[in-house]
Amino acid sequence: MGQLQYTRKNGKEENKENYDKEELVMIYLNQKHDTTKKYFKHDEVLMPLVVFLNNRIDFQGKKEIIKEYGFKETEREVKEMCDYANYLERKARNEGINRGKKIERKEKNIEYVRKLMERLQMSFKEAVSLLEIPEKEIKEIEKYFQS
Repeated sequence: MGQLQYTRKNGKEENKENYDKEELVMIYLNQKHDTTKKYFKHDEVLMPLVVFLNNRIDFQGKKEIIKEYGFKETEREVKEMCDYANYLERKARNEGINRGKKIERKEKNIEYVRKLMERLQMSFKEAVSLLEIPEKEIKEIEKYFQS
């Protein structure tokens, strides 16, 4: 990716290579983020980051805001950042779905094992064997039956 340059209001160009290494920046992205409101501190850095990473802002909107902050950009770079933001969102969504499926599977296995133990008077080992639950998952649900 090409290097972006920042133009100060006085017309001088400066590479953004210097930053405060002791300051932690957290950026929360959401649909309701108002890009017309300036950050109290470090707006010249934070707003472009938010714009690049926020997949709720369309390509044209990103171009306009980036130019407003004095960045020289190419379409390719902005499109790559749009694609990356969409990738991050898809990845996070898929991870959440997978976690949800794993939790649901664990809860169902606990329910099935409990029913087999109660209704058919099976031991825990017999129930998990009958259900063919993998060893890794057995250790997870066994904790539930020990308490």
